[in-house]
Amino acid sequence: MRALHVGTTSLVLSLAALLTACAGAEGPRGSGPPNPFAPPPPPRPSLFISPFGEAFTAEPGQPYPSADWFMGADDDLDGAVTFAEFEADGRRFFATLDTDRDGRLNQDELAAYEVSLHRFSGMGPGGGRPGGPGGLGGPPRGMADLSGVDSTTLGVAPQSSGAGGYIRRGGRGRAGYGVIAESGFFNLPQPVKSADTNIDQRVSAEEWAQATQRWFYSLDTDRDGKLTLATLPVTPAQAAANRR
Repeated sequence: MRALHVGTTSLVLSLAALLTACAGAEGPRGSGPPNPFAPPPPPRPSLFISPFGEAFTAEPGQPYPSADWFMGADDDLDGAVTFAEFEADGRRFFATLDTDRDGRLNQDELAAYEVSLHRFSGMGPGGGRPGGPGGLGGPPRGMADLSGVDSTTLGVAPQSSGAGGYIRRGGRGRAGYGVIAESGFFNLPQPVKSADTNIDQRVSAEEWAQATQRWFYSLDTDRDGKLTLATLPVTPAQAAANRR
């Protein structure tokens, strides 16, 4: 009996040492294997990038924020966005980005916009860290506060990106080019710079107007001169949020 007791005690001590070693291997921040009993991470906020490149977010459980953009663009609140309303929304955001008011977006203004998008890079299907709530900036709909943010940009869009050839409906198609692209209709990682058709790293008011037409008619598939929320494409980010 004594031998059995000693053997049992040794076994218990060995198991305790093993458990202690495993716990220590995880490190102070839990860098070891995931705990299968840990609660799932909280749902991420939803991100939507408008056709003009403006960012909108919504808390989990709220409607996908394309609805926020649509209601803002629908000036007369009749449930449809005409080309005139779409164009006006684009001019508004262009003026927000054109901080020196010279009628074009220069390299500094484009870089500042891209930096403002960088805070959303952890959101959506390809990200793991939620960004802050709200759209690009303060009330009602402006640019983000760029103080303290470095000048990192997000890469270069394909030259053909302004034509609307990457539009996807119902969440189908290959999600590419990262979180920003997955959160918009046209798969554009740099939606504002995609209007730069002559590739001079600037966007003139004329290029913006031409891009506005391309974007509207890419979305107006039935050619009735207006957009409705129900007929807008489902972004890959929205499709992923619906699955979750």
